[in-house]
Amino acid sequence: MNIQTVEFRRCFAWLGAGWYAFKSNLGAWLALSIVFLLAVMLLGMLPFIGIPLIMLFVPLLLTGLLVTAHKSLTGSLAQVEDILLGFNDERFRQPLLLLGGAMVVGTLFLLVMFYPLSWELLKASYLPGSDTQANAVLLEVAETSPLGLLLQLGMAGVILMAFFYATPLLVFEGLEPLDAIMTSLQACLKNAVPLGLFAIMVVGLAILAAFAFGLGYLVLIPVLTGASYASFRDVFDPVENANPPQEHRGQARVIGE
Repeated sequence: MNIQTVEFRRCFAWLGAGWYAFKSNLGAWLALSIVFLLAVMLLGMLPFIGIPLIMLFVPLLLTGLLVTAHKSLTGSLAQVEDILLGFNDERFRQPLLLLGGAMVVGTLFLLVMFYPLSWELLKASYLPGSDTQANAVLLEVAETSPLGLLLQLGMAGVILMAFFYATPLLVFEGLEPLDAIMTSLQACLKNAVPLGLFAIMVVGLAILAAFAFGLGYLVLIPVLTGASYASFRDVFDPVENANPPQEHRGQARVIGE
């Protein structure tokens, strides 16, 4: 796998590509964003098991969004049913579920690592009437063990990097879940500066999108998906044939072979 090292300025081009992808298939993107948000919200409402279920199914949902980004940036017409591609295509389903299972393990590891702060946050999310002290716990950890907190944040960053490119690597390049995870981590470490700046911009945009009752996420989801796909193309420089994944995978390896 050819991993490129890109300049830090490329992160601005990624966001520009994401905006272009959103404008080129506006109707389909809005419908896809609504379906994605509803799925995440409904799963998230399930007490305590909601977060693991979201992590399990996120790769399957992301597949549809990434395919839409691919079509939008290559001049093809996106369709609303693309959101279900990860569920409907047998070539994708099992490997994506395995990847989702790995995400569940990573999430549980983070919850255990950040205990008791994670427990306070879970109580605030699922038991709104309970007495939560998340801020107090965070301040206490920061004061008593700042080095430990930095190590925990570093480990969380490593886990996020391991999964950032895992789904597109599996879908577009036909890698096995474990290979996709390791390759994603390697690529993110090699491009820590542009991706770090990209992450900072994403956080800022997410805060802005939270205004107006969160309707900004209907725009943010398509833009960030398109930007992430553009960064994937930049970093990995996949095969030049830019067909939809079903055809593109014939250039690489069909999942399940």
